[in-house]
Amino acid sequence: MSSRHFSQFAEELVKRGWEVTALASNRYCRYPDQKIEKREEIWNQIRIIRIWRPAWNQAHKFLRLANSIWMILGWFFKILMLPRKDVIILGTDPQFSPLLFFGLKWFVPKSKLVHWCYDLYPEAIISDGAKGASLWFARRFKKWMGWAYKRVDLMVDIGPCMRKRLDAYHHRARAETLVPWALVEPDQIESGDFQVRRKLFGDAKLGLLYSGNMGKAHDFSLFLQLARELRVKNSKVVFCFACRGNRFQELREAVTLEDSNIRFASFANEEDLEKRLNAADIHLASLRSEWDGVVVPSKFFGSLAVGKPVIYAGSENSSLAEWIREFKVGLILTDQNISSVRDEILKIAESPQQLQLSRENAYNVYRRFFSKKVVMDKWNRALRDLIQNSEREVELN
Repeated sequence: MSSRHFSQFAEELVKRGWEVTALASNRYCRYPDQKIEKREEIWNQIRIIRIWRPAWNQAHKFLRLANSIWMILGWFFKILMLPRKDVIILGTDPQFSPLLFFGLKWFVPKSKLVHWCYDLYPEAIISDGAKGASLWFARRFKKWMGWAYKRVDLMVDIGPCMRKRLDAYHHRARAETLVPWALVEPDQIESGDFQVRRKLFGDAKLGLLYSGNMGKAHDFSLFLQLARELRVKNSKVVFCFACRGNRFQELREAVTLEDSNIRFASFANEEDLEKRLNAADIHLASLRSEWDGVVVPSKFFGSLAVGKPVIYAGSENSSLAEWIREFKVGLILTDQNISSVRDEILKIAESPQQLQLSRENAYNVYRRFFSKKVVMDKWNRALRDLIQNSEREVELN
């Protein structure tokens, strides 16, 4: 999830008649030394209030935890000073933010509390292979998170696997699955830019693109195996990795001189993202099985939005695998089916008609089920139902 999602989220709520106040910090996530000078402003009819925080490096786990505590306390005291709100929506950044629900339930009991859960803590710490004191801390914090979730009135997850993990807390809140829409939503399926495509894939017959983060939750080994099998059969099927993250260097080191159909490109900025996404024929996404339900790769929705089928390397039981099967928008790659996926890709490489049908299906599925309008209409209904149900309860009492 990005700050752009929250900006668009607030804008869309305003369009639907809501009065929105957004609380943030005064520093950038990736550049903590850079400050945003305006402590408060009105932007597109949204009141933005920024809490001052120290320039702590979020890459350091203890400083990241200290930042979480700082922001939770800062937001809590700021909310107490604001006029009462009908609804308070809280995300999961910084980590352990839901602990704020303890104080909110006690001090602002008339406000409905909504949790938009787009990653799970401390599950992320455990999935990352925590050991020793970190693992001890994470396991005990699950109890605190469970108690915090029981204060929530509406629990919003971003995938069925995440719903299952949250349900295990027995939180009692109404549950909704509302996914993060694509930041790029073209009005029609567009042809790729020839120069961009050539830069990424050369003279490839079929281009497969991994664009985004290659972090600890992601895997590349199956993609490398697939690329090597395809190279033997058809060297014109080319893979390009345009990514960054904790495992990117590991990926580069795993690629050998013999991997002539594997290329690298720089991480795309937002201005170039649409051209980059359109340049490929098929997109790649991955998630290690231990991270199922802890995070959901939002790049999946960006791929469908531009009409690209997805090859997903991950568990058969994950949210992405479930959507791919349900909507027929790609292939699921496991260590058991590399040969069959290879053969299917070779067929697609020889059949432009099949590729075009796959593109049209991916695009139509996105517009019907996952677009910003569809998701925000569901958000609007869920929030208004929450308030109306509360008013009916007051009348009955």
